[in-house]
Amino acid sequence: MIVFDLSGYFAHFRKHFSTTSSLSYTFPPRTTLCGIVAGILGYNRDEYYEVFSSENCRIGLQVMKPVRRLLQVVNYLMTDGESISFFKRTFRWLDKPAQIRLELITADERIPSEVHYRIFFHHEDADLMRSLEDRMLSRKFYYPPSLGTANNLATIRYIDNVEAEFFHPSGDIYIATVIPLSVVKSIEPEKGLRIHREELVPADFFKDRTLRRIESYIYEEAGKPIKVRIDGVAFKSEVDGVEVVGTFM
Repeated sequence: MIVFDLSGYFAHFRKHFSTTSSLSYTFPPRTTLCGIVAGILGYNRDEYYEVFSSENCRIGLQVMKPVRRLLQVVNYLMTDGESISFFKRTFRWLDKPAQIRLELITADERIPSEVHYRIFFHHEDADLMRSLEDRMLSRKFYYPPSLGTANNLATIRYIDNVEAEFFHPSGDIYIATVIPLSVVKSIEPEKGLRIHREELVPADFFKDRTLRRIESYIYEEAGKPIKVRIDGVAFKSEVDGVEVVGTFM
């Protein structure tokens, strides 16, 4: 299993159900992570959804530090000719840029700092895994990775290719990654943890880019393990000398 870190000063992972105000998830959805990996390997848009489906590819994500939401207003200018004609007839505001509220995700610290996510990636195709590892080690990305929108460029740091044990836990375990609520049977909150919930997060696409699966997740804001009982697959691995137990998005 390949482990790598994803970081950057700002992120925006648009909630698919938001309309005039562009709201953001606090961490990249599984579909976004598939897009980042596909971009590194050189896949074009709309040709990788089946390659990185949940049946072929397993992805875990750990939030490494707390984040906060920052609301900004940005100017958008319509440039598509057909759309301009439609909006001029309908809304009459195309003479000036449109001001749209945009929710950004940034690190919750007093000094300038980056958001930080740790990704655990496993694919059934061994050749794809080798190609991804080679590109990360050489830093030869086909398309530059970003945290959601293209202007929020991301830094990728390769950590390791680790041995991972996949198993079905029979009792309570401590999980450090984001946990799909669909597999959670019980939660035991402990003192000192701040557990968050993120709802309606895209997890899989059909090949025509329509949503195939949506999940809701719980996670601890700084990536601390949560004691839960789950009905699903978990993984156990050692990263930088520390044992990590997680589950897949």
